[in-house]
Amino acid sequence: MALSRLRLFFLAWCFLVTQATYAQALPKPEPERVSRAISGVLQEGIQRRGFAANDPRFMNTVARATPVLSMSAGSTAAVVTAGAITAPAWATVALAIGVGAVVSYAVSLGVDALVDWLFRDDGLIDQSSAENSAYPSHAFNAGDRVWRYKDWGGEAHYGANADALAREHRYTDMKRQGYTNITEPTCFADGTKNYWCGNYKVSLSGTAPVGCGAGMQAVGASCASFSYPLPNSFPDVQGLTPQQAIDNLTEEELDKPLNPILVAALANRAWQEAALEPGYDGLPYPQNDPLTAAEVTPWVQANPNLAPTVRDFVSPNPATSNNNNPWALPANPSSSAPTPALPNQNTTNPGAENPTTNLGPDPGIGFPTLEATPNAQQIVQPILDIGESFRGYKPSSYAGECPRPAIELYGTHVLDAHCTLIDDNKVIIQAAMLLAWALIALFIVLSA
Repeated sequence: MALSRLRLFFLAWCFLVTQATYAQALPKPEPERVSRAISGVLQEGIQRRGFAANDPRFMNTVARATPVLSMSAGSTAAVVTAGAITAPAWATVALAIGVGAVVSYAVSLGVDALVDWLFRDDGLIDQSSAENSAYPSHAFNAGDRVWRYKDWGGEAHYGANADALAREHRYTDMKRQGYTNITEPTCFADGTKNYWCGNYKVSLSGTAPVGCGAGMQAVGASCASFSYPLPNSFPDVQGLTPQQAIDNLTEEELDKPLNPILVAALANRAWQEAALEPGYDGLPYPQNDPLTAAEVTPWVQANPNLAPTVRDFVSPNPATSNNNNPWALPANPSSSAPTPALPNQNTTNPGAENPTTNLGPDPGIGFPTLEATPNAQQIVQPILDIGESFRGYKPSSYAGECPRPAIELYGTHVLDAHCTLIDDNKVIIQAAMLLAWALIALFIVLSA
């Protein structure tokens, strides 16, 4: 009996030691790194938009974003549980603050991650499998030696990647047979010119009838995409609660760097919502020039040890730091012991505390009187009066006479043929001169 108890005690001790060792081996989530990244990106983004750090509104902008994040976390953000900790996470705050209004498409949680999340406005998450860029199918040209198989209808399929083509062969045939739960196959080369995925084989015995790009196969003489699910892919699920979506993440996904798109979206929403609050004394939100993911990368590269991961984003964020406000944005995000950004205290009236100067008794001077505002007629009347003397002006009439010179040569000869010519063509000459004067006036105006 004593031996059995000793053995049970020993086994229990080994279990506790194993659990403690395993817990220590797991990466520790640090949600505060998300706060640092948001604050750092926000401050650098403000400076890139032309505002100096000594502008009183600079730090006020960062400080006013904290209540917005805290309010979202405390009012509508769902709580998640990890171990003994139950609290909102940055992922649930992103839902509550409306990140889906900024990122309105399915976005991968981490850099090169395999899972996408769509943040819905009803507090739920749609999960889908991201494209695995590390698992492409190579491009090939017409006439290349490629892998080949024939489907159940006798149609030949060609591809440059044996694994991709074999997975396609197995998946499409099992779908045709009605299988719904198709598991991940074991794929291998048999040392010959054959490659297998389960019981399905492709052979290096084909000549490509047509060239196809990366990620494509040739079906007959046409190019088509693959339909098999990527290895380690995530199922497409709609309407997950945050806890369900977080529980679906693998350890590998949790350890990936947080997608800069999400950091920029949180910073944008915090700034945007803060600027709408009454009494806001920060900088206006640049609606046409929001913060972008490209602006997050420089801060992450400059602070690699402080860069957030997906684990930091989805882990509960208990009130253990930053004066018991885990959502406070630090004034110095790169400091080892950041303090929350406080509103600038020098923006009040500097003379509010100065004593009032006694200027003596009131002299009793009344308010100044102002002339009546003139109407439109009174405003233009002086201009109209200037031309009063010209209103009755009439130009004097003048009757010209064509000169008719006389020459005394073997008698008196009067030269009047030009007068006859002018009189006969008077209308044409008047129109020509009117056109000439109009053109001269036009050139004068255009050259002014």
